[in-house]
Amino acid sequence: MSIRERLYPGEQELPVLAPHCSDARYVWNLALEQRNLRRRERSQKITYNTQAHELAEARKETCLKEGSSAIQQQALRDLNQAFQNWWKSGRPLEPGPLRL
Repeated sequence: MSIRERLYPGEQELPVLAPHCSDARYVWNLALEQRNLRRRERSQKITYNTQAHELAEARKETCLKEGSSAIQQQALRDLNQAFQNWWKSGRPLEPGPLRL
């Protein structure tokens, strides 16, 4: 069960939330590009577990280490779920609006 709630952050919360949103968007886009490249090259199958392990390694060497690992891993889980839904439906992914 997931809870969906719209957030209306105040001016004090925005500086805290913005980096989290930025990290999630960066990890999502990077993971999506990685999946697309591997699909085009027809190389090994990529899974959430593969990408989560690679994220853990990347966090040691990049600016991602300053962000929340839980938020970054959730972006990978969300991307993985989007792919699973797409494979079940047979329709292309349609990105939804991203609002801060």
